[in-house]
Amino acid sequence: MNDMAIKIAEISDDEFQLGSTNILNGLKEDLKLVSGKNIFPVNVFPPIIQKLVGELETTLNFSPDYTSAAILYAVSVSIGNRIQLKVKNSWLEKSNLYMVLVGRTGDVKSHSVSFCLHPLMNLDKQNFDHYLLKKKEFEQLPIEEKSKTTVPVLRQLLLNDFTPEAFVKAHYFNPRGIGLYTDEIAGFFNSFNQYRKGSEEESYLSAWSGKPIIKNRISGDEMRVDNTKVDIIGTMQEAILSSVFQSNKMKNGFIDRLLFVLPHKYVDNKWNDKDLDEKYIGWYSEFIEKTFQLSENSEIILEFHPEAKEYLYKWQNSQKNDFDFEYQRGISVKLQQYVLRFSILLEVIYSICNDEKLHTISLKTLKSAIKLRDYFFENAVRVFEIIDNTYYDSLTEIQKNVFDKLPQQFKTGEGIEIILKEDLMKIRSFKNFLKDEKLFKKIAHGIYEKQVF
Repeated sequence: MNDMAIKIAEISDDEFQLGSTNILNGLKEDLKLVSGKNIFPVNVFPPIIQKLVGELETTLNFSPDYTSAAILYAVSVSIGNRIQLKVKNSWLEKSNLYMVLVGRTGDVKSHSVSFCLHPLMNLDKQNFDHYLLKKKEFEQLPIEEKSKTTVPVLRQLLLNDFTPEAFVKAHYFNPRGIGLYTDEIAGFFNSFNQYRKGSEEESYLSAWSGKPIIKNRISGDEMRVDNTKVDIIGTMQEAILSSVFQSNKMKNGFIDRLLFVLPHKYVDNKWNDKDLDEKYIGWYSEFIEKTFQLSENSEIILEFHPEAKEYLYKWQNSQKNDFDFEYQRGISVKLQQYVLRFSILLEVIYSICNDEKLHTISLKTLKSAIKLRDYFFENAVRVFEIIDNTYYDSLTEIQKNVFDKLPQQFKTGEGIEIILKEDLMKIRSFKNFLKDEKLFKKIAHGIYEKQVF
């Protein structure tokens, strides 16, 4: 083990208290319920990662939300398509993540990601040095030998400056998978369809689902990736959400596939003289290296433990289908699939941290994955509300029609009379509609006032 590496047992209970995010997990859950704030459920991680997240907040002002999300991304890139989940005989799920870290200027979003990706960047550096060496050896071969020798190719894990063709080429040469990382992801989205209308965005939609990608190159050569594994992460200023995600990026469901990381509480970005202990840096580097090596020589197919599988189907079947807004349904459906992906990543994380064999996904892991689903659902709803020019614009046509027909101030009975007269909405749906505090203010018993104009 690396001299700087640490084990869970080597960290005292006092150290566990370092960092405001690592106060007792039970208190964190209580705070979430009392405050109504959407706090990242750090307790889905093993204690040692919780400690790391807390230390990064205390010493470097990294938001626990950003750090936790970036760790999930780093693990997903590390395992590539080598670890998959068998949901059914005809259904294999990979851990593809598409993440957007949203915040203000100066919230050290990029620094959080860079720290978590640093071990992978080191692996890329080693691969690059090896490629240069092999390339030099190849170039020095006699002409007759070159025709018999495989041309060296660069195997990359991460790309942060790429064209659509370069992205597919990198994945082609690294069949295991590719991680796309862009500091300001707004430019990435705005460049969609720059080369050919509709093609680039559709490629990323296919990649999210793990479908094959085929690219016709200018040279005439075709490149095809069958076992697609693409992870995306980037940062974005909250102020430009609306301008980036215009209607064309919402109609085809692309935005529903994005995991938005949007902290309710921003970390106070004041400098301090506290340093992150090198033992945490050493441990994290070794953790990512072990994760990468876990399936380097063979693929691993995970399955749910029987009790976890039973719980999964009961949970999924209990999910509501009747949402107030159509966008909520789209988000919910995609996040159900993300529960499977989170389960893969969390099981891998626990396997590495506890030095246990990776075999099945436990009920505990599944429940933790569902916690992540709940966190990202709330964030997605917040983002949609920010994107919409007004809350009114996010209503369905039926809801808009009902809202428009109602007077500025009305009694419940008057509203019911209006909807029944014009057959606009069922009484039960109307009463639920009145509970939306963004639209209606209850000024007295049975009397409401409209809030949006």
